[in-house]
Amino acid sequence: MANYSFLKEAEVYIVSGTTKVQIDISSITFSQTFTEQSRPVKTLHNQSDWFEASTINFANPANFELKTNLLIEDDTRITFDRMLDSDGGFDLYIKTAADVFKLDDCVITNGQINIERLRPLSLTVSGEASKLLTGQSDEFDAISGMVLRTPASPRTYNLCPELTILLDGTDISSDLRSLSMELQHEVKWTNHKTVNNAIAGTMQYPSGFKYGNKILAGNITRYSTDTNNTVAQSFGLDKPLRIKAGTTIGGTFYGIDLNTGNINGCSFTNRVSTQDVFTQSTDWRMTRQTGGNIASVLIYTTQS
Repeated sequence: MANYSFLKEAEVYIVSGTTKVQIDISSITFSQTFTEQSRPVKTLHNQSDWFEASTINFANPANFELKTNLLIEDDTRITFDRMLDSDGGFDLYIKTAADVFKLDDCVITNGQINIERLRPLSLTVSGEASKLLTGQSDEFDAISGMVLRTPASPRTYNLCPELTILLDGTDISSDLRSLSMELQHEVKWTNHKTVNNAIAGTMQYPSGFKYGNKILAGNITRYSTDTNNTVAQSFGLDKPLRIKAGTTIGGTFYGIDLNTGNINGCSFTNRVSTQDVFTQSTDWRMTRQTGGNIASVLIYTTQS
């Protein structure tokens, strides 16, 4: 009887540097498309060929998206760290009962931290890879020099009972309706196209990538009340922003801490929205960074 691949039974591994780590996922999708180039085949002596011929030699970057919980333990730290990377790629293996898939030379282009009170803190990342390969079970089992880290037991979900939002020194944590935080990377792939491979019919994949600009931004939506209406329709430039979401255990805070401080600036605009209940929506974006990298501003603290 044939083995079928079920998403709920899939095991997902990140291979980065000398580490192979199994990560706990809520969902994952991946695919790769190819570019078809058509050409006419009619000639002066033969006008009866109505259908065009084609060649398929070029692959577009593969796409993937996965969602994982940001636990109290450091099981999913590797995913968060790869989101902050500014150099180097990683490989992603998806092991099922029927096959082992490999996404080769991955880069994360977008990461969204999902913060909701009394719901597990989670991270959704999407990205691109050079190629999607099937039949990789032997390679996966024989990866040399890799130490397999198994998930912690038990695994503790971070339900974010503590949530603090400070914008320009003002606490705006109350009357909260929704909160989002997103990091985007501009990525440019090098198209590996040669005449010889095209003539030979060899599939040509993107080879290597370069980072461009980054965008760290988000939204804070609050219910409009008689105590917070003074900030409605306001705006600001180069203002400090801090968002803490997580849990304190034994005097140590575990979770996400975005702290732009005084040396890094955010711009923000606040606008009123008229729905069944009036709300205020504050869109913010990090506009400058002095010293260090993004990891010094956006921090994920876990138990080791």
